Amino acid sequence: MKKDVMFELQDVCKIYRMKGVETHALRGATLQIRKGEYVALLGPSGSGKSTLMHIMGCLDTPTKGRVFVEGREISKLSDDDLAKIRREKIGFVFQAYNLIQGLTAAENVALPMRFSGYGRGDAQKKAKELLKKVGLENRMDHKPNELSGGEQQRVAIARSLVNDPDVILADEPTGNLDTRSGKEIFELLENLHKKTGKTIIVVTHDINLAKRAHREIRIKDGTVTN
Repeated sequence: MKKDVMFELQDVCKIYRMKGVETHALRGATLQIRKGEYVALLGPSGSGKSTLMHIMGCLDTPTKGRVFVEGREISKLSDDDLAKIRREKIGFVFQAYNLIQGLTAAENVALPMRFSGYGRGDAQKKAKELLKKVGLENRMDHKPNELSGGEQQRVAIARSLVNDPDVILADEPTGNLDTRSGKEIFELLENLHKKTGKTIIVVTHDINLAKRAHREIRIKDGTVTN
């Protein structure tokens, strides 16, 4: 495997079983994403794109097939090793923001650093720096219910960056936003890619937003079609 490859999936299948019913979320998906790419995973609802992202992010494991993260096959890693990859290598941004309602914007952003063993002062300092970068320098002490959807997603993006990961995985980051806010979030991700060179993978069903990425990977019925 080439050294510049961040993710490689080989004939990956994912089957969910519930009450005797099988759902095939992925059907032999094969793809490769290089370090530093800005990629859009594009497909309709139920196509398997979120499942694909969860597997790349070590949040789920395939039923069949092989998945490599920087050349390491995840099926051969321990739970602790997988947790370390999630904590140190990957930043996650979700459609529902996943912010803790009782914490301020700064406290939400600082939380991953606290889990990684950093002191409160260092974590808060880094959180405030990142909130400034996403344009929320005047909203640091606000709680999620005091922020708009677009602002909450900016907090989530700042939080995804706090441990300086190599990869940002964003699952429908504009799905709950109006058109204007959605465009602003994609512009923020574009600028982040230009300034840092991080690998950014965005799951979306919005064709117009997907075209802003450098490469589109289309998914249909659990299979990569391009």
